Amino acid sequence: MKNFNSILLAVIAMFSFQTSQAQLCTGNKGPNLLGAKGTFSAPFITVNTNASSCLSAGSNTFNPAGNVGNALTGCTAAIGDIIPCSDYTYVDKSYTDVSQGMTPEFTYSILKVMGDENGSNCIHAPVWKAKDHTGDGGYFLAVNGAPNTNFSPLFYQIKHIPVCIGTTYEFSAWVISMIPGTEGTTDNASPNISFVVNGNVIGNSGKIPYNRTGTWIQVGGQFTATTNFVDLQVVNATSVAGGNDLGLDDISIRVCQSQIVPSGPSIVLEGNSAVAHFKVTDPIDQNTWYKIQFSSDGGSTFNNITSGDQAVYGADHTFTIDYPIFGGMSINKLMNGYQFRISVSTSKEGLDNPDCRYVGEYRMIVQAAEAGPLPVKLVSFNGTYSDGVANLNWQTSQELNNDRFELFRSYDGNDFELAASVTGAGNSYSPKSYSYQDHIGAVQGNFVFYKLKQIDKDGKFTFSNVIKLSLSNANSSFQIFPNPVVNSFTASFSAPKTGKATLLIRSANGQTVYRESVSIIRGNNSLIRTPQLQPGMYYISIVNDEINYNGKLQKL
Repeated sequence: MKNFNSILLAVIAMFSFQTSQAQLCTGNKGPNLLGAKGTFSAPFITVNTNASSCLSAGSNTFNPAGNVGNALTGCTAAIGDIIPCSDYTYVDKSYTDVSQGMTPEFTYSILKVMGDENGSNCIHAPVWKAKDHTGDGGYFLAVNGAPNTNFSPLFYQIKHIPVCIGTTYEFSAWVISMIPGTEGTTDNASPNISFVVNGNVIGNSGKIPYNRTGTWIQVGGQFTATTNFVDLQVVNATSVAGGNDLGLDDISIRVCQSQIVPSGPSIVLEGNSAVAHFKVTDPIDQNTWYKIQFSSDGGSTFNNITSGDQAVYGADHTFTIDYPIFGGMSINKLMNGYQFRISVSTSKEGLDNPDCRYVGEYRMIVQAAEAGPLPVKLVSFNGTYSDGVANLNWQTSQELNNDRFELFRSYDGNDFELAASVTGAGNSYSPKSYSYQDHIGAVQGNFVFYKLKQIDKDGKFTFSNVIKLSLSNANSSFQIFPNPVVNSFTASFSAPKTGKATLLIRSANGQTVYRESVSIIRGNNSLIRTPQLQPGMYYISIVNDEINYNGKLQKL
């Protein structure tokens, strides 16, 4: 074992400088393939109710109730896909117990808090500081690294992660030195870990500095899958006693995905022809295969128009596909609502795998030559709340005969009152955006509800779905309502900063059935969506580098 470990450490050291310079994805990123397993959070991690009371007594910030999570699976066990494991010695006792806490080296624990500005709990002495990086009350992996090369440097693995051959993935994780300061340590004992995928080092933390505040640092890199499954290993690049004490959290593997922008005429008059445009952008030019599909049932099923072709990216890392709908045939009113999409992937086979492809859809609106105006098409209705002000935003794709919008407010979700009236565009064939700030101040309760009433010039009207905003400026929990859902649902959540996130819906067997890049803002967010889903149970996620919300959705 000693010779093998020495060779492994030598290989890691040789690649450390190169891999620490690895680049992260510069384009869109898919959701974290590891989910709760990469963030050490529920439901994957459960509370250890047999842990020493001093670790989770709830008497201070560094020993909150439920502070210790149960052990990971041993790596020698027969386990399924994407199951984290460790062959280090699991610890859930205090330093004063016979087990001596996290000593000697070659031990680990699953904790919410090791120590903070108020002190340290009893799992180890001297004082160590670290707490969950995610900030959602979850856990992190605390490791007392191997003391020498007689022990395996491999302290954490995730086995059998399904991936798509030829696809490039971004790996990232957060690490921390749990020793606050330089007392009793040497530079050679600084934590230094490497990340290995299928035997290849793809990232290295470098020496993690000791500090008094306990600072997490992010390390990352890219790899291109050459097999259908990969194993991720986290390895000590330092094996000496008197240091090498670290925390690991928020491990993610995300696809470096393409961005697809579909476009076409807002309205097609019956009897005319139409062309759908698809612009694909990929910073690493990896998704070269594409095919065109259409749906005549609102997106429930898609039929192939083409079977699969390859495109060549230009110098700007884009390619554009123009598709004359049905070969440029005359459009009839029965085609109203038809959806056309392009799927892209790294291989022809990947075009038929929901986890290996990315799609962009164009929906065609057909106006009969003898028909009157089409109704107003509301694309989105979203809102946020901060410091006594509710910010409401909505967008239409077209407006015909539109007089105004009336905004209604409620504090219980049942009794609504008129909050504002906003003049509509009248007639428009291009997207229009609207916004309104509702200054409601400090009010009683936890939520405020809004709905839109769109009124035509002839007095006809329709209502939007209801959105629900949290009145707390703190991070709110992830909520989906109504649930069960008949058609549309609203997802409410909070985010630490403005940016992009991925909305992902998976079926009960784990198959991706809906994926969308959404814009979010700092604070509370509410998104209304109407995905075409068959009745059943689904799992919904909203994720990016800062947030990872997961929930269940039942479609009636």
